[in-house]
Amino acid sequence: MITYEYVNVRQFLPMNKWHKSTLVIFGAVIFSTVAIQASDILRNIDGNLVGSAIESGNVCGEGAEPITLGSGTLCVDLYEASAGTQCPVSILETSADTQQNMNVIECTTQSESEVLPWNFVSLTQAQQLCARSGKRLPSADEWYNLALAMGNQTTCVTNGSSPTLTGVSDCVTQSGIHDMVGNVWEWIDADVSDGSYNNRTLPESGFVHLVDSDGVVVQTGSVSMEEYGSDYAQTSQEGVRGVVRGGYYGGGDDSGIHAQNLAVPLDLRTVGVGFRCVKSL
Repeated sequence: MITYEYVNVRQFLPMNKWHKSTLVIFGAVIFSTVAIQASDILRNIDGNLVGSAIESGNVCGEGAEPITLGSGTLCVDLYEASAGTQCPVSILETSADTQQNMNVIECTTQSESEVLPWNFVSLTQAQQLCARSGKRLPSADEWYNLALAMGNQTTCVTNGSSPTLTGVSDCVTQSGIHDMVGNVWEWIDADVSDGSYNNRTLPESGFVHLVDSDGVVVQTGSVSMEEYGSDYAQTSQEGVRGVVRGGYYGGGDDSGIHAQNLAVPLDLRTVGVGFRCVKSL
């Protein structure tokens, strides 16, 4: 199992300088000019979707805050999910650790600072773990519009050799959500089927040149775009794939708000992938 997991780290989380040099060496991807510019996509987000924290009391529970998105309110965990106090394994090192925790029905996630995030978890397992606390994974548009309130991304954990404790860096949105960029990729409640997302064919893998209102890549190119933080999108045209967002601890410049891997197996369980839970109010 350990060999399988670390093979996946290399194969499915490769968003680093290797991509950049390979793309430059083997030529530019020719892409079509579109009428709607990337800045227009960002400006046309409906309402104040970036959101702001409102008076909470204890409506969302410990470690979470209510944040307005458009006309609704979402309870958002401020920290990446970690193993709760009733879980037998608090520091996960293999996918077997996740399964051992899931075998204990009292084991739930927590949103807490200065603990290691829950990794080695598949999409289905992340969904089930959030559900144990009456929560769920964020949708693509929810995650993106929360992440748009990110301030200085240079403080995020993107140049390390392993995940770090939650909430210890200054990587935080205006609403107080920590580590949406870097540390571990975050599973999103979305999937891609044979290269199609929401009945739209995704472009080939490349640097992000344009996104839709969900923050999902519309156009890629061989040259990095400063407007999109030099972020990279990995795609696949075959099979049903999961979606992770934000980058990870070793992603470097390729990690960011627009960093996305839409080519991961649904059962991927590896050191660089975790999740965050939310709840609709």
